[in-house]
Amino acid sequence: MKKKIAAMTFGCKINQYETSCIIDNFTQHDYDVVDFSQTADVYIINSCTVTNRTDYKSRSALRKALKVKEENPNTIVVITGCYAQRNYDEIKKIGPVDLVVDNNKKEKIYDLVCALADHNLTQKQHFQNILDLDEFSELSTTNLLERSRAFVKVQDGCDYYCAYCAIPFARGHSRSRDKEKVLQQITLLVENGYKEFVLAGINLGLYGKEKSDNYFLADLLADIEKISGVELIRLSSVEPQLFTDDVLAFFKQSTKIAPHFHIPLQAGCDEILEKMNRRYTTADFSKNLENIYSIFPNAAVGIDLIVGFPGETEELFEKTFAYLTNLKFTYLHVFSYSKRPGTVATEMKGQVDGNTQKIRSKKLAELSKNKTDKYIEFLLENKMSLRGIIEHNDSEEMSTGVSDHFIRFYLDKAIQEQDFIEMEIIERYKDGVKVKEK
Repeated sequence: MKKKIAAMTFGCKINQYETSCIIDNFTQHDYDVVDFSQTADVYIINSCTVTNRTDYKSRSALRKALKVKEENPNTIVVITGCYAQRNYDEIKKIGPVDLVVDNNKKEKIYDLVCALADHNLTQKQHFQNILDLDEFSELSTTNLLERSRAFVKVQDGCDYYCAYCAIPFARGHSRSRDKEKVLQQITLLVENGYKEFVLAGINLGLYGKEKSDNYFLADLLADIEKISGVELIRLSSVEPQLFTDDVLAFFKQSTKIAPHFHIPLQAGCDEILEKMNRRYTTADFSKNLENIYSIFPNAAVGIDLIVGFPGETEELFEKTFAYLTNLKFTYLHVFSYSKRPGTVATEMKGQVDGNTQKIRSKKLAELSKNKTDKYIEFLLENKMSLRGIIEHNDSEEMSTGVSDHFIRFYLDKAIQEQDFIEMEIIERYKDGVKVKEK
């Protein structure tokens, strides 16, 4: 009988990509994948520590797996990810966890599980202080859990140490994947039917900055564009100041980059940005958007924002709200500030209570909806052409996916998953637009 593996992933797209790679390693060795709620031989929790809530969810999933282990001591429970990286001792107190694996050894989890089963694993050889590491951990796969588009991790770590953020302590210093490995994986994924690629990193814009070969994000993008079969290239989140001249120059000549950019602003007033230790002003951010819109007038722009950062008075919040109201963008991702042990902001005065955070978040969510509605209206009025990959067909024989402009499309026709199509907008429909093929 085949062994079974179950995995639970929390947090960012990087974690989701890494879980796909981990699972692929097990399935290549004849494991079946089952839901985390089912009985399995191996449970893997890929944890997150962005907020107190994700810490809680990571612990909760761990306890569920340990409950299965109580009934079957042969069950192997593995936890990795950012919460695990920062809380090794706490995790060991929760229960008899078999493996706590650091963020730079995820590619070795299958081998570690085998070594554990053979009683050939020394204490903590699978766990190191992430800040001591300076090499990118190669974690690759040709078969992802997400079937319509391929997320490809090209960078890890961050050197910025913003006042609110624990991720540099959980992911370590910026480390870039070798270009040959990236291009090789994308070529193999094209052979397996993928046509859209999302480049991902903890701080993607830092790609190549720590190396000495003067090969940066724009160079990598240019080489990916040359690969036959790649139809769309999408970027995950990029810091505002890292839309450098060479990246913008690539945008101008590219035929494959999706005009959709996700950019973390975090606060819409300079007083809070300075306290956060961000590396730009609101004027810099506005100029950055102007540069993007000069190349892609119809671009979709998403913005990350933290509400309730220490010292965010009502006056400063209203300043942020006014700035955003007058800014051209498509949607907001709003996060309530959460204390992260070891970060500068934890000790700051002027902590904002949870109820105030909720009120402000609701106001920003309404603004975000209005901006998205106006953007869709703009696309309709201008009869914009869209491109996209078919994700799936529903029961009504409609095909759907997320377009290059980050708007969901619906087509009155059943088309094979992973197919790339060009479309014209017909009308507003459900949470997106109805389209027809060009």
